[in-house]
Amino acid sequence: MMADRSAHRARWLTAALFLAMIGLMPAAAQDLSPSDQFEDPLQQLDPAPGLPESINGTIRPGKGEQVSRIDNLSGVFQALQACWHPPAGSGFSGQEVTIRIAFKRNGEVLGQPRITYYRAGNLPDQREPFTRSIREAFTRCTPFPFSEKLGGAIAGRIFTFRFSDTRPM
Repeated sequence: MMADRSAHRARWLTAALFLAMIGLMPAAAQDLSPSDQFEDPLQQLDPAPGLPESINGTIRPGKGEQVSRIDNLSGVFQALQACWHPPAGSGFSGQEVTIRIAFKRNGEVLGQPRITYYRAGNLPDQREPFTRSIREAFTRCTPFPFSEKLGGAIAGRIFTFRFSDTRPM
């Protein structure tokens, strides 16, 4: 009889211990990292979040005026739009070219521009004149007249320009 009571008590304690452990499991799954009051000294050495990988914009044929000084990012796109003249006689060709390019602090092109995308339009023989017009725009317009502040901020950053021929026929 005494042995039955001991066995019963042992089973009861095991079950109680098991139920107690199940109740503690959510607490064990919680984040027990230190609170914000104890800042990690290495966290201060982490670099700040970076800027976007590239600066993107679309260049469409349009009448724009030459810019004498570029103080902001929209000025870069306006200046390039004023310089770009799609091939004459193509009308709305539907062509698009995307290029990646970077600039030096003084507004010169850094390295070689790279064509990353080309969409043929409805005039397949217009590819060479279209891409040539883009090269000529950079030759004609660079170095861009960046302000000292803007030149320092964008030097070496990648720009992605999408040239889109959207002129009416």
